[in-house]
Amino acid sequence: MKITFFVILIGLVVAAGSVIYANLYKNHFFADKKFEEMSRNYYENSLYEDFIKEHDGEDLKDAFEPYKNGFTIRLRQLLNYEFLEHNQNYRTYFETESFSCDTNKSYVKIKAHEPYGKKDYDTEFVLVCDKK
Repeated sequence: MKITFFVILIGLVVAAGSVIYANLYKNHFFADKKFEEMSRNYYENSLYEDFIKEHDGEDLKDAFEPYKNGFTIRLRQLLNYEFLEHNQNYRTYFETESFSCDTNKSYVKIKAHEPYGKKDYDTEFVLVCDKK
């Protein structure tokens, strides 16, 4: 009797987990998370470092002033960067049997703020996806 109860309980937990996962997948939850991760990685480990090297010796506040409205980075750029720099193809997160994300209309806007360190920024994520 106890074994039957546990088998049924495990079956229900697995079924519920599968339904939740499928729903998150359909509603591009994982694409949203990957988009945020890729954006932060690109800004912190590429764009920011290159920007600082280019403005070596300058006051960071003055260097970032022309970009006070932020840096706009398209999903297309992020996907190319990940593929070329890290040999990672993340396109499958944004093109599935359930939805397709527009790589030109999807973007992140990154606005640096004082004290202008690597993690001193605010973000606005816009992921444009259509259900199939």
